[in-house]
Amino acid sequence: MEGTRCRARLARSRLYLVLEARPHGDDPSGLLDAALRGGVDIVQLREKDLPDDELVQAAEPFRRACDAHGALFVLNDRPELVERCRADGVHVGQSDAPLADARRLVGDERIVGFSATTPNELRGDPDYFGVGAVYGTPTKPESHAGGLALVRAARDTLRLPWFAIGGVEQANVEELAAAGAAGVAVVRAIRDAADPEVAARTLRAALPPTDAVVAHGDKEIRLPQIDWLEWSLAAGETGAGPHTHGAHTDVFFVLSGEIEVRLGDETVRLPAGSCVAAPPSLVHGFRNPGATEARYLNLHAAGGWASGRRRFEPAEFDTFGIERGSAAARGIVSGPGDGDRLRKEHRLALVKVHLPDLDVLEYFVDGDYDGAPAHVHLRHADCFHVLEGALEFRLDGETTRAQAGTAVIVPPGVVHGFTSVGRARFLNVHAPSCGFTEYLRSMDAGESVDGARFDSYDLD
Repeated sequence: MEGTRCRARLARSRLYLVLEARPHGDDPSGLLDAALRGGVDIVQLREKDLPDDELVQAAEPFRRACDAHGALFVLNDRPELVERCRADGVHVGQSDAPLADARRLVGDERIVGFSATTPNELRGDPDYFGVGAVYGTPTKPESHAGGLALVRAARDTLRLPWFAIGGVEQANVEELAAAGAAGVAVVRAIRDAADPEVAARTLRAALPPTDAVVAHGDKEIRLPQIDWLEWSLAAGETGAGPHTHGAHTDVFFVLSGEIEVRLGDETVRLPAGSCVAAPPSLVHGFRNPGATEARYLNLHAAGGWASGRRRFEPAEFDTFGIERGSAAARGIVSGPGDGDRLRKEHRLALVKVHLPDLDVLEYFVDGDYDGAPAHVHLRHADCFHVLEGALEFRLDGETTRAQAGTAVIVPPGVVHGFTSVGRARFLNVHAPSCGFTEYLRSMDAGESVDGARFDSYDLD
């Protein structure tokens, strides 16, 4: 695959299968076909000791199966053979070829994966990380099991694709997803299954979505980049007492009614159309002080909070008491109609929140607003909530009309575009920011902009 398309496919990958050349001594073709039908996104051929020519020959059924199913094919620790094997990239470990050497050998059009076995190793700039071993595994008995603490460290640190590996199976994949795993890599869970296709489908179903989500009313959409929640509070109801987060930003946008939010030592009352952001380490809490129901969007960026809150203790999904608060942390409050104004013909955009974790903008457009043509993001989610009017979206080539009250959540890797169909008002959220506000400001000024710098790519 061409580099951007390859990375877009990587961005939508959740299930990664690692196999030897001849699993159980057999031709791998049948197993590969079944696993890929079940939802495997990436297949790695791991054979460290085969001579070069034999490895190239062994790669043929892997390449053929991945081509047939639109999956990625990765070679383990042999960057010099990636070209001959027609692989989409290479995966290297801490003791294998250095990351920089692997990148140089495979070139910019192919992907490079990198293993991280401890939190201190979650650094560098590969295209993805393999994180583990999480649990003990006989395929790598020498590996120390990092447990869910390693998964949470990856959740809070990484802003690129990553896969939890080591002892992953059907019995623990939901636990891993709840702890924040963006994807998983397996060997035995599929290779040794009585029905590899069913095993793959079951594992894939437990992991975060990678297709665009179109939702109405109460919703809880959980991605590695953002938790997108629409909730309500009855009159006088408390949503949450004072607390802090250590690694993510908590945002509220009031849809109707009003809510009262504590931000550090201050309390603000927010009517409909208001937005407030509590960055990491800021003490915050909220309630409905009014006599009628309040509806609001609650966004957590990066994601992981919503997945863990029903399963783990608060600290394990990044929620702490006021003792973890910092006096240096500052909230952002933007009332109705407030925000830095970015104007162009047919559109006014108000910047409600501009932080590394996310940008929140409120748009007012007319029927001649041309929106955005088909494009893709590789490392951030592009999210919308239609407040008034309607928008028309193209999502993976399919057209969808979103009326008021509809959320459209576009994960990384999904080709999308949109336009107005009349006067409309909507929120647009980019998580993480990837400099979107600067991108929009530069485009409005008529500057020549390199979209890749802001994680925006045209695939046409």
